[in-house]
Amino acid sequence: MTISALRTQRHTSLLTAIAIAIAAALPAQTPVQPEYTIQARVPLTYVDIVVTDAQGHPVHGLKQSDFTLLEDNHPMMSNSFEEHRTDQVPPAASPLQAVKLPPNTFTNTAPAPATGSPINVLLIDNLNTPTQVQQRVQLEMLNYVKRMPAGTRFIVLGLTYRLFILQGVTSDPERINAAITDKKSLYLAPPLEDLKQDPMGPDLSTVPEPPEADCNRMALRGQYTLTAMHQLARYLSGIAGRKNLIWFGGSFPPKWSPDIGDCYDFTQPLNQATDQLARARIAIYTVESRGLQKDNRLLLEEDYNMQLRADQTGGKAFFHTNDLAGSIANAVNTGSNFYTLTYTPTNQTLDTHFRTITVKVSQPNLHLSYRPGYYAIDPASPAGKKVDAVTPMQSAMMRGGLEPTQIQFSVRVTQSPNTETSVPADNKPNSKQMKPPYRRYSLAYTIDIHGIQFDQSPDGNYRANFEYTAMLYNADGDAVLNSTSKSINPVLPPAVYRSMLQGGAHARQEIDLPAIGDYFLRIGVHDLASDHVGAIEIPTTSLTSTN
Repeated sequence: MTISALRTQRHTSLLTAIAIAIAAALPAQTPVQPEYTIQARVPLTYVDIVVTDAQGHPVHGLKQSDFTLLEDNHPMMSNSFEEHRTDQVPPAASPLQAVKLPPNTFTNTAPAPATGSPINVLLIDNLNTPTQVQQRVQLEMLNYVKRMPAGTRFIVLGLTYRLFILQGVTSDPERINAAITDKKSLYLAPPLEDLKQDPMGPDLSTVPEPPEADCNRMALRGQYTLTAMHQLARYLSGIAGRKNLIWFGGSFPPKWSPDIGDCYDFTQPLNQATDQLARARIAIYTVESRGLQKDNRLLLEEDYNMQLRADQTGGKAFFHTNDLAGSIANAVNTGSNFYTLTYTPTNQTLDTHFRTITVKVSQPNLHLSYRPGYYAIDPASPAGKKVDAVTPMQSAMMRGGLEPTQIQFSVRVTQSPNTETSVPADNKPNSKQMKPPYRRYSLAYTIDIHGIQFDQSPDGNYRANFEYTAMLYNADGDAVLNSTSKSINPVLPPAVYRSMLQGGAHARQEIDLPAIGDYFLRIGVHDLASDHVGAIEIPTTSLTSTN
């Protein structure tokens, strides 16, 4: 095995071990198939449209009558119309407020935005960015923050072999700076690139390497990126409105066939992942981080892929520039000035075919950016499932990962004052690392069932199939110490179902922790019919004593 292959193996070993532990902790995910037919309906479709003039400046003041909207060349009737513009933001707009909760109660519910302006997501992609340019990318990000408009809201994320959050929604420049300079991304995993390009590593320029190594490394990098795209969609789907995803990275080609023959082809999975992002109203603004370095066919293929991701979501791609800070400013400005049209498709058949969206404007010489269509896929069907290397629930339960919001819930954690010598029967402790005495924690869930697929059967009752899971990680996050999971199949009379839509579904669970030490609880809810997930991570240090 080559040195490069050994390095790639190290990067995957921890992820694989934890994924296996999570899979063992979760119940068998076999949805109950109803014996009756459910007629799915295509939901309301949102189209965000950025309109710019010949100089690239946002165009304001257009009316609904100025737009013509078509799906598959058939005119659509607009249900609503709204303009979003940064030059008319109310000066006294209140800041984004977190949900106020009682002690020891936690939620993944996304706070409602204070204004109609979108949230900007800054993705620091060290997986697809060469080591030698990462520092320059960081400096350019910091330069932008120095002059960003007051009130601009950001989420800062990092990507290595997995996706993780560095800073939640904030407009505080100091917090954004701290997130950009956070060493967590480099600590979790170095980039998956050839060691010959790493200035901190040994000189391996004379070490021979089989051609298959490059192929395997590129394919692995692509799979991690695909998984991250699906996680982004699940995480951001719970935040209302448009989200501008500013993605720094070198990208990867959707397919690659070097001299050794076919290596991989991610074209279809990439299109599916991009469609999922567009459905969540996420516009991708790709920023090629290598600046003016363009000297081979592979880089041009990667640029084409980045351009395609931007076009398919109504965003923009930035190439051939060393002004990365200016690219961020451009993305934030254009992505914050847009029009939103909604319509209900007249073709309600979910046949998996691509439906083209065409928007025309009555005024000449204007440029429109919007998502060009969507796949008519039922999310509960096999065609609508994920293509992740791990399942949505497994990725949701990863320590330190994003907290998806497709299913929103709150949980109250109560710790017992007494210690125990044995764990509850449904707990699955790691016998090598879980030793008594234990302390029992009770989890009281309130689950918003709007994120869970309930189907009405011929008898009028509503049925679902979902699970809720708690996993205990050690302080380093590299071992699962204990877990518990339960699957339920509720059958609700209509009156009970309507009541739960208002007040949520309630559930309880118990999990034991070692009585001494600091740990992390990862708690998740998973709908087995739609594959929607929600998750919360709770450090035990954040729990206050109730004695």
